[in-house]
Amino acid sequence: MPTFSTIKAKCEEAEFQRHNGPADDATCAEGNCSDTQLSGLSSPAHEAAPQEPPALAPAAAAPAPEPAPAPTAAVEARPAAKAEPSQPAKPKAPPPPAKPYSQVTVFRSQQDRPEEVFSMVDSETLHNEGVGNERTPSVFVCPQHQVDKPWLGFGGAFTEASCVTLHRLSESKQDEVLRAYFDTETGLGYTLGRVHIGSCDFSLRSWTCGEVSQTDTELNGFSISRYRKAIIPMVKRAMVIANGPLDILASPWSPFPWMKTEPKFNSGSLKPEYWGIWAKHFVRFIQEFRQVGVPIWGVSVQNEPASAGRWESCVWTAEEERDFVRDHLGPALESSGLGSVKILVGDHNRDGMLERAAIIYGDPEAAKYVWGVGYHWYGDARFEAWADFQVVPFTIPQSGNAPIQDVRAQVCFDNVRRVAELRPDKHILFTEGCQELNNAEVSTRLEDWKLGERYAMNIIADMNAGCEGWIDWNLCLDSRGGPNHARNFCMAPFIIDHENINLQPCYWFLLHFARFIRPGARRVVCSSSRDALEVTAWINPGDRGAPGTTADNVAVVVLNQTDQDMDFWLKVAGSGAVQLTAPAHSIHTLVIEREPS
Repeated sequence: MPTFSTIKAKCEEAEFQRHNGPADDATCAEGNCSDTQLSGLSSPAHEAAPQEPPALAPAAAAPAPEPAPAPTAAVEARPAAKAEPSQPAKPKAPPPPAKPYSQVTVFRSQQDRPEEVFSMVDSETLHNEGVGNERTPSVFVCPQHQVDKPWLGFGGAFTEASCVTLHRLSESKQDEVLRAYFDTETGLGYTLGRVHIGSCDFSLRSWTCGEVSQTDTELNGFSISRYRKAIIPMVKRAMVIANGPLDILASPWSPFPWMKTEPKFNSGSLKPEYWGIWAKHFVRFIQEFRQVGVPIWGVSVQNEPASAGRWESCVWTAEEERDFVRDHLGPALESSGLGSVKILVGDHNRDGMLERAAIIYGDPEAAKYVWGVGYHWYGDARFEAWADFQVVPFTIPQSGNAPIQDVRAQVCFDNVRRVAELRPDKHILFTEGCQELNNAEVSTRLEDWKLGERYAMNIIADMNAGCEGWIDWNLCLDSRGGPNHARNFCMAPFIIDHENINLQPCYWFLLHFARFIRPGARRVVCSSSRDALEVTAWINPGDRGAPGTTADNVAVVVLNQTDQDMDFWLKVAGSGAVQLTAPAHSIHTLVIEREPS
């Protein structure tokens, strides 16, 4: 079938010949050019710039040509042209595919708008009218292009502090908090969790898993009796609400002090002669938890292995962590029938995660046991008093070259992507983040919208860089930001003062992600044409999605931390667009659903 440009050229040639006579005996090779085909076309002889015609109707069948007259004596007869072999009819082009997505539901949370702490504010239909070009403020989503690794889910930590604080509430209040986290219909739908092996700073005091002496090489004194008081009951209740097991990560803060180079909870490193028995300790912990109905999904070798603070710690170099996994922990899990338990290395901040990962992955015998890298978010000088930082000066031409300062610290978002590139076959899991109070009172950070924005900007950056799951720190804390035996008080999404439950804005920010991006979702290609609009987009699996949405919906989270409202176009490749507004200090989840069948 001739293309539109071919027909147009032929018809323009015929029109020229109609006015000026044929240059030779050529005719319109495509047959007679019908009025329908010529409709809307302008002759080059009359128009300086021809107008683009509307779509052409199918050409009418050409009438049979009249027989040519016999040549006269004055005109020498030409030999008859050879008949062209008949060509098979080309199949008709298939009709254009129907738009895969048509409807956008808008959920919003906005600062200083109690009625919009979390609400559905709009429902729009995608269209193709008046859409700006690629330089227009926009969020572009391409659902056809997806990354390979599925999302594992969101979760939080069952610290002793959280579980004891929760246990002090009435049973109905406990249920209210747990449902807010683990109910898939009305809450966040958490599927991940974390527990500490032995005590951590968010414990009532320093303690170990039972009483194990230096001569007790078989760990006969090992016990998880302390977990039975508050931690295990809360985990099991959460599992009931979640309607299934949670993927629990277990992490040690400190071995038994007598195993360390400095016999204290909060300093030193593990002596090499005790590496074997410490690996057995991991095995025993996993086995004991399984026996009480709480399967352990994975373990990290050490919480924050490059830190020795005021609370439980144990320093491991990258080389030591590599050798411990290769020679002790990996073989111990495998020989005990626990080879399916994931081993995570790192479990510290982003700043040093690439270097540590490269050293450990560089040894194939160690790397074969390692599932992936865990990491934390600390080191942001805008939020942590201890973080190193530098100031980069700039001026703003639009404001008369007014000076501004950009703070550079130890956030290092790009290091997550670099670890993903280092070993694409391995995995990355965010394992801890919270807001330290830096000696301030909890009251100074209550209702802190900026803390919610910190959650969102970290989650967006991490998800886009290759993170596969996100575990918050304490599920809840008391009115001091504890209990914390080292006085390292922090914030949590739930602050509980006796029977009063204070739900913090960061919970609503988490809801924009966890409710709509479900386990098994895959990240899709997405971009923003303005730095101030921070975005990520995920397509949910066919059998899962946010409550009340259709299968295979796409969830796009848009964060605006600025003081200005921002209009933008949501553009969905192959489907259409719609214009939306992101008010100042707001977060949106845009649920894009397919056309009904």
